[in-house]
Amino acid sequence: MRIPVEVRPDFIEKVARRTDPLGAVEELVWNSLDADATDVYVELELDDFGGVQAVVVKDNGHGIPSATVESAFKGMGGSWKRTAPGTESGRQLHGRHGYGRFRVLALGSNATWTSVSESPSDMTEVVIRFQDGDSDFDVDERTPTSPQKPGTIVRVTGEAQRKQRLTAERAREELTSRLAMYLSKYPAATVWWCGTALDPSEAIEGQPFEEVLDIGIDTGGPGPLLRIVEWKTKPPRRELLICDDVGVHRVTLLAQIQAPDYDFTAYVLWDKFANLTDHDLLEGEFEHSDSLLGSTVKAARNRLRTHFREQERERTRKLVQQWIEEGVYPYSGQPSGPVEVAERDTFNEVASLVSRQLKGPKSARRTQMVLLREALRRQPTAMPKVLDELFALSGPQKERLEDLVDRTPMANLIAANAETIDRIDALSALRTLLFEFESRYTMREKDQLHRMLEKELWIFGDEYGHAVSEIGLTKALNRHLPRLDGRTVPQQRVQLHNGTSGRLDLLLSCVSGAGRTKQHLVVELKRPRTVLSETEVAQINSYAYAVTTDERYRHDDQTHWEFWLVGNSIDGVVQWQHPDGYVKNDDRVTIRIITWGAIIDACEERLRKQRERLDYASDQTHTIEYAQRVHSDADVVPLLAPREDDSA
Repeated sequence: MRIPVEVRPDFIEKVARRTDPLGAVEELVWNSLDADATDVYVELELDDFGGVQAVVVKDNGHGIPSATVESAFKGMGGSWKRTAPGTESGRQLHGRHGYGRFRVLALGSNATWTSVSESPSDMTEVVIRFQDGDSDFDVDERTPTSPQKPGTIVRVTGEAQRKQRLTAERAREELTSRLAMYLSKYPAATVWWCGTALDPSEAIEGQPFEEVLDIGIDTGGPGPLLRIVEWKTKPPRRELLICDDVGVHRVTLLAQIQAPDYDFTAYVLWDKFANLTDHDLLEGEFEHSDSLLGSTVKAARNRLRTHFREQERERTRKLVQQWIEEGVYPYSGQPSGPVEVAERDTFNEVASLVSRQLKGPKSARRTQMVLLREALRRQPTAMPKVLDELFALSGPQKERLEDLVDRTPMANLIAANAETIDRIDALSALRTLLFEFESRYTMREKDQLHRMLEKELWIFGDEYGHAVSEIGLTKALNRHLPRLDGRTVPQQRVQLHNGTSGRLDLLLSCVSGAGRTKQHLVVELKRPRTVLSETEVAQINSYAYAVTTDERYRHDDQTHWEFWLVGNSIDGVVQWQHPDGYVKNDDRVTIRIITWGAIIDACEERLRKQRERLDYASDQTHTIEYAQRVHSDADVVPLLAPREDDSA
């Protein structure tokens, strides 16, 4: 018994791949090129509403001889192209599997082939019709009524999914990229899209990159060639096209790499892929195997990533040089050490990524650059969100930025070292403000010195997390202590020993030992020109006495109070009375007299090792820049700026 194989409509449906109308057009174009056509025309017939009524592909190839129609359309597979060395003119053949004709169903439900060919005696014309839902072809053979040249016209009508996408400009651009290698190899062949010739040379940006791939397995000869073509206009997708050695497109894959600023198509050319088609692939399987194709695709994508990283570094180098020349780059001079080198490298990559969004006059772009730098320094992990708020990033840009943050091991170190550099600059600013002759006599205590210190609480110890500045002693205690105690403090007045209500400059608090031990630091600040005398000592003593004898805190043995009296200099009598600087020092209360010089020296000693590792030294430029960025509300920049008589 012999059982004939029947082709069922559901199999034809699968072969048609209805959701890919451009792929269907491409298949028809390849059929024309395989017929040695030198001109192939793709036309879209539109209805009154701009919808695609018909798709027509016309060529001047050798046509379909009537004697071959039955064998060509009768079955699936068995294409004459499988054993043919090439076209009659010596071109590489594309189709080899014998079922590409069913792809027309992605363009419509009805297709007609009208083909004229040259027979030994005369010209013959065949008309082949196919209707969706039927696996049979209707064929009419006739003699042309008027003299005609060989060629084929395919006209497809009827409904089809996504056919309207063919009217978009990107359809022509995508077809150009898919045919680019073939058209470059065979310049005698021209493909026309709605009256415009596809010209890869006009669309290509620069010279294509080429490199033989090492796919990690023995190929028995030269490996596949990777060719990367960048386009002047953005293609709808960045594709990795698997081709034979000539460039005839066999399989379409996505590039699957992050390179948001580059518009490219990658081609893998190898004679070992000459018989490959999309139907040979099991969905996703090849990418996880050691097959020839799987190893090639993996190697191609890895090389693509490396290539565009190299391109990005060169592009970034040129951008940075341009920014320096324009005066908008937020760094000056050479990096002071390896950490700053890492910070600048990361900043350069980020700024390059969003360079197209950096717009406006010089001052605006300079401000944007500074914001970028500070986002990187302060919260590198939050940088993608910050930049998205600023610049409304595209999806690929956000992915690239998140990838950059994830693969930057220096990010958190950069943030930590930026904090150290800020602290060094802050100490430099304080030294100038407190000890320079003019600033020490003109700086205001409440709205300048206090405001600065509210943002520099680390100066008094990294352990303090809350602060209250310049409010009444009663309000300070009643507002501040519940944060640590978890209870409401009765709103009662706290009076000094003379019956008056006191005012605190700074009240800092911390909790340690799993919440068991509370520590409060009261800082009484005096302006730089004030010498700390017995009068000021009496004042800080009054604050301490008022707190420690108040009935609400008198029996609280788990809270330690420190009271610092801070100024530039200490009266000789006070120094004689308290040579170690302590007025009182027991388990519950410490009262201390200390100079700004001692505080700043202690801070610098804490930072010494980090400063040496960073090899960083603050100067006037850094100090002023820091004050402008952090303490603009305190209006201290004029006191830090150089005066004319300084340079005399």
